[in-house]
Amino acid sequence: MTGSPSPVSLSPVKFTLREFEKRDIASLTTIFNNIYPDEPSTLEQNEHWEATYPADNPRQRRVAETDAGQVVGYGECQRPFWSDQVEKYAVFVAVDPEWQHRGIGQALYTAVAPFATEQGATMLRTDCKEDATGAVRFLAAAGFSQIGIRFESALAVPTFDETPFLTAVNRAASAGYEIITLAEARQTDPEADLHLYEVFAATIVDVPFPGEDRARPNYDNFRASTLDTPNSDPNAIFIARRDGRMVGMTSLELLANTIAITGMTGVLQAHRGHGVATALKLASLRYLKNHQYTEARTHNDTANPAILGLNEKLGYRPLAGWLVWEKAIETG
Repeated sequence: MTGSPSPVSLSPVKFTLREFEKRDIASLTTIFNNIYPDEPSTLEQNEHWEATYPADNPRQRRVAETDAGQVVGYGECQRPFWSDQVEKYAVFVAVDPEWQHRGIGQALYTAVAPFATEQGATMLRTDCKEDATGAVRFLAAAGFSQIGIRFESALAVPTFDETPFLTAVNRAASAGYEIITLAEARQTDPEADLHLYEVFAATIVDVPFPGEDRARPNYDNFRASTLDTPNSDPNAIFIARRDGRMVGMTSLELLANTIAITGMTGVLQAHRGHGVATALKLASLRYLKNHQYTEARTHNDTANPAILGLNEKLGYRPLAGWLVWEKAIETG
């Protein structure tokens, strides 16, 4: 759910809602980048998400189009295929900042939200940046309640000094752990991708999300989101191994503006407490520094103190987080 910082009402505009079409992806890429300019997506990236969306997962989509034919907003309601709480449908509305506060967001929400009821869902969920005052007010007025926050934090890569953390890296190495890239693993292991997924699947279910949500891993979705996405690189996916077996991982989403977002960082439970997560993080930061990236970002839930503590030690600074909202669906 999007919204500008100040909810100033502007004059109404004539627009119509219609079903989403693939030709809208370019317009929506522009809208998303106008809303989130510091974490831009690309046309190639959004076409990838369209092509890899699970064909059997229900969703309803609408776009808002002005009388002049300009696409200015987008609404979507879908079953959360990534979650174990599939009865809690996700709703998302995005309106170009120049067209906000004209009733477009309300119209899109009203058009797509009933889809959850039709599918038998019990809850609606959405999120917004905590500094998006307009979205916060809209969601509160629509009957949503805040259930948590996902922290976002950033680290300045050029000035990061790894020296204080080398003790942990050396501890991991002394315990028999090595850090390699997925590109290196593929050279000797024809099933490296599957073995990496096994680490991901075993660790992502331990990650807490707001509302007691847990991930529901799937190999095809893992490939789409981590291995095959246009802004991934097998040289920027790092693996911890011991005795030839993968036991930990971290990955990077590489944006075009020299900002990178850390994806999943996970270590199998039996191998935690040996400095492996720190060693993985440092390997990713070395990659970013060597490739002239300026900033590393990460998102973590309040209920994940271990990784929050590690990021704080590394020097990440807090940014505006993502508020998570929920609304019960009235039935009968």
